Amino acid sequence: MINIEYRDGLLFTSLEIEFRGSRKIIDNIVIDTGAAETILSPDAVEDIDLFAESDDFVHSFYGVGGSLHNFFSKSVDSVLLGTARLEEIKLDFGMIDPHGHINGLLGLDILIKFNAIIDLKRFTLSLDNLE
Repeated sequence: MINIEYRDGLLFTSLEIEFRGSRKIIDNIVIDTGAAETILSPDAVEDIDLFAESDDFVHSFYGVGGSLHNFFSKSVDSVLLGTARLEEIKLDFGMIDPHGHINGLLGLDILIKFNAIIDLKRFTLSLDNLE
């Protein structure tokens, strides 16, 4: 069971990623059941040399208010949420919060793979059948 923080009307957690042998815990990740895919800020992972490369495909989407945003997709070695791990997983990387307070959105793609159960009474995240 993972404790989650309710702050500024949002649910926050942390996750760890491993990329080409480097690991990083990323804090201030918003649990977003309205996001189809998980997206992380490129600023949060640049210190482990994770950035867009020439063979990565850059995608675009329209955000709230109609603003155009770009992101790139990349496979990482693993994603850890608590003690549960997903191997060889594709993540998206793009600007989320220009102020740098939110480092990512944990979307349905990862939440479903982890069989996540969000308990809003206890502010916990359980990963059913994995922990």
